[in-house]
Amino acid sequence: MIFTLPVSGVLDIAHTLSVLRVHSLANQEILDFREATIKRVLRLGRECYATKLWFSATEITVETQAPQRLQTELVKIINSWLGLEQAQQQDYAKLETLDALKPAVQRFPHLRLIGYPDLFEALMTTVLGQQISTSAARTLATRYVQEIGQLHECGLHVFPDALSTSEHTAEELQQIIRCPLSRAQTVQRVAHWYVHTGQYLAANQENFLDDLQTLKGVGPWTRDYVALRGLRQNSIFLRTDLVVKRSLTALGVKHNDTLQIPDGAGSLATVLLWALDAKKN
Repeated sequence: MIFTLPVSGVLDIAHTLSVLRVHSLANQEILDFREATIKRVLRLGRECYATKLWFSATEITVETQAPQRLQTELVKIINSWLGLEQAQQQDYAKLETLDALKPAVQRFPHLRLIGYPDLFEALMTTVLGQQISTSAARTLATRYVQEIGQLHECGLHVFPDALSTSEHTAEELQQIIRCPLSRAQTVQRVAHWYVHTGQYLAANQENFLDDLQTLKGVGPWTRDYVALRGLRQNSIFLRTDLVVKRSLTALGVKHNDTLQIPDGAGSLATVLLWALDAKKN
C-alpha cells in the first residue's frame, strides 16, 4: 500500500531527520538523509509491518506492507509520531511575544515536536535515558531491542512490547541491557505496570501520568518527558531539562528569571531550545 499524508504548514525536513537520528537505533530503523527517508517496522495491533516514509516540505509518502484496512490506524500513528497536524503558526505567534525566545523563533520558523510511534516505546526510551547522555541511552536501547525485540523478515527489529519486557526479571534485563540493577528494576517495574494498569489509563492522560509517577524510579522529569514526547501535551515546557537550561542561559535567561510560556506553547518552546543547543554543538 502506498499513500501520501499532508503536512500542516511546512515540514523542516533537516530538523525532522536530525531528531530521528538522535534516537535512531541501527537495528530498528534505516535513516537516509540524502533521500530523506526512514524505514522501520511499525506495530499495528498484534501484527508488525515494514514501513518506509519519504519526506517533503508539504507531504509524506508512505509505503507499507500493512493492508488497506489498517490505513486509518497507520495514519493516526504517523501523524502523532511526527506531529504532522501540529498548528505551528498559532504557537509561533504566541512565542514571538517573548523577547528571550525571539532569536530561536526567528532562526527556526518551521519546527514541530517529534514523538514516538508507540506510547510504550516512549516510556521505555525515557526510562533508559534517565540521567545519562543521549549516546549512552541509545547504546542501552540498542541492546534491549536486539535481544527482546522481534526480528522482522525485512531484517529490522521491532521495538519490544510491554508484555515481552515484563516477562523478564530485573536481573535478566540487567544482563541484556548491561545497566545498573536499579535501572533494570525500573524498566521491569514500568513494563509490568503498563501491561496491568498503564495501557488502560492511557485514554485519561492525567490519570496515566499521575499513576506512572507513583512508581519507584520515575520522577518529575520522566513524567514530563513522557507527557511531552509520548502524549504530545502542548502545555509541557521542560524547564528542568539540562539542554533547555543550557539554551536559556545562552539566551541570557538566568535560572531564577521568570519566563511565562504562553498556554499551549510549552512543547514548541522546548523544541526550539533543543534545536538551538543542537546547532551550537
